[in-house]
Amino acid sequence: MYRFLSFLLVASTLLGQTPSQALDKPPQDIDDALRARIKQFYDYHLAAKYRQAEKLVAEESKDDFYVLSKPELKNFTIGNVEYFENFTKAKVVIIGAMPVLLPMAGGKIMDMPFASYWKTEDGTWYWYYNKEVARVTPFGLTKLPQDSTPGSGPTALPAPPNVSLAEIQSALKIDRTRIDLFDGKPETVRITNTLPGPASLSVACPYVPIEQTGVTATFDKKDLKGNETAVLTLTADPKAITGRLPLVINVSPTNQVLSLTINIGHK
Repeated sequence: MYRFLSFLLVASTLLGQTPSQALDKPPQDIDDALRARIKQFYDYHLAAKYRQAEKLVAEESKDDFYVLSKPELKNFTIGNVEYFENFTKAKVVIIGAMPVLLPMAGGKIMDMPFASYWKTEDGTWYWYYNKEVARVTPFGLTKLPQDSTPGSGPTALPAPPNVSLAEIQSALKIDRTRIDLFDGKPETVRITNTLPGPASLSVACPYVPIEQTGVTATFDKKDLKGNETAVLTLTADPKAITGRLPLVINVSPTNQVLSLTINIGHK
């Protein structure tokens, strides 16, 4: 079955959640052991052998593992690994090739990153379900049913709002798209997050590193909560080459791209 957009949004949002106090380079034997367990775990997913994969799941997460939908992996690679709590826990980014159902585009195999959480028990690495992190979506925190009790097993989380891909990828609004920059005078652009959940911003030039353009671009804040607004301040170096310069504001986790046209001039 093709993964739905809600899965992609939750997966993207998970990548932004980082436990505190990340550690530096781990001992090689610990890193090798973790990577071997990750490969074994997701090799079972590739073969749809979920009962075998259960052996690599922490005891308190087995009920969750039974009922959670499994990514329909066609391939995978291990991305960034962050260690915590004296190298006894880790957050791992998995880049999985999987079928994705996109509105008006049908099913496509796409590389999608998602977070995978691991911890050691008696010196062995096990996958576990991070319930608190899983509740965070671009639409805000999902709420568990009132009658859910510890030990009763996971229940279905409320579905995100019924919105189209186009609506999600136009959720952040910009107050103007053409900016004139003259002789070092700063100009500002306001970006508003109309989603109730979080969004993160970054700015870039499609052709060269922005540091080489002569334009300085600074956000007053890069991480927006629901319905918050960020201010992007743009300044051109007085010696910058005159002419038009394209910039883009990238939005995570919705993958929205906001385009800016910068006109650099000298009076």
